Amino acid sequence: MRRVLGIATAIGCLFGQTASNAGVGYFSPSGVRAEFAAAVDMATINAIDGPAHIAENFRLAAESGLKINLDIGPLISKPRPAGKLVTSYAAQDGSRKEKALPGMKTNKLRDFVSDDQIREFLKPYLDAIAPHKSALYSVFLVDEPYLNGVSKTELQRVASLVRSVFAEHGYPEIKIGVIFAGAMFNKRFSAAAQKAALAYVDTIDSYAQSEQARIETLPRSEAKTARAEFDKWKEVINNFRLTTYDTAGNIYDGGGIPAGFDILAFDLYVSTALLDGAYEDAMSVLASESGIPECADFANVKMSKFRSTLSFMQSGPMSAGDHLRDNDNDRLTRFYNCRVKGTIKLLQDEAKASGYSKFETMVITESSSNGFLEFAADGSPEAEQPELLVKARVVEEVERAIRLYKEPGSGIDHMLFFTFDDEYDKSINLQVGGVASNLKAIAAISAASDRN
Repeated sequence: MRRVLGIATAIGCLFGQTASNAGVGYFSPSGVRAEFAAAVDMATINAIDGPAHIAENFRLAAESGLKINLDIGPLISKPRPAGKLVTSYAAQDGSRKEKALPGMKTNKLRDFVSDDQIREFLKPYLDAIAPHKSALYSVFLVDEPYLNGVSKTELQRVASLVRSVFAEHGYPEIKIGVIFAGAMFNKRFSAAAQKAALAYVDTIDSYAQSEQARIETLPRSEAKTARAEFDKWKEVINNFRLTTYDTAGNIYDGGGIPAGFDILAFDLYVSTALLDGAYEDAMSVLASESGIPECADFANVKMSKFRSTLSFMQSGPMSAGDHLRDNDNDRLTRFYNCRVKGTIKLLQDEAKASGYSKFETMVITESSSNGFLEFAADGSPEAEQPELLVKARVVEEVERAIRLYKEPGSGIDHMLFFTFDDEYDKSINLQVGGVASNLKAIAAISAASDRN
């Protein structure tokens, strides 16, 4: 995602990133695995299962020579109470509306706990890390903060607090990192995501309103059946709607990069970009904002339109043929190059505008199967999945990432693959298909690390 243009070797000097050792590894929320601990350079894990679990992870990492980025977001932040969500919004027709559905308790929006609680919650983890503190590389505060409603000011404040807590416990030079969702630090990008998310809300609410009105006009004999079907729809939407519904209107879209961070990271997975309606105009914005040649094909292109060009995103029987696979591979390679290079160009520009002179960059890229299944045209997964073909698509995505990472002057210090295990990521409330059973993808990732 950060191997910008052809001005390769100059880019690091031009934008002032640090010359740290590059690192390849896994974003593995549930922890370090013996299967990769000695094969890659670093892993990002979540503080989710208690100090004893973290102590064991650090022991294994230290013995294997692995560096750990500890994501303390699940520890020091909590879901925003449903009653505190912004529920009014500007509809597509220009009117002001209230969301029809109440906020979910399990929404992705986050608020930091109190300063005293942060100190209290961190203490046992710091004690757990202490015997193997050499394995600690950095600390991340909260995943995708702007998308999840955490403001720039709050990030700065809590970064300063966490740095002081670590210093008080014998970590005076701890590195603090932030992972953005795509280019959410860019105002146009975040505004486009906010607009698309609100359109999703308006579509659901408008349908609910019109369907209710339609049912009221039906004869009694028809209305009973229609109302029962509508009630089922409401139950599904209320319980299983995209988290985008609650996120809409609560995204922090002020832009900029908060002060006080050492590692600037981002993710923009193929599954997110293709299937999340909030990113409908993301590539078009990247094309216009970055101006790089790799994004020329995506100017004014909506993701729903691009999705329709991929053979595995079609309704009906699975498409087969080497020519289709080759076409998909070519399109997805151009898609990856624009996503990553465009975002890193904007990251470098925003960092410079935000007063950064030195920092490390990190790309979180996809090694899961989530974006490479067979899908219907509406984005829903098909019932039958060609396992070997899905694995092959994952390998191709991994190889795209490694090619960019290896480009001279790419500007990427660390590239982490999400994720190793098949697991339920508690921090994002999502089931993620990992790479653990994809031996070819694992081999490519291991071969790209500094250990090989």
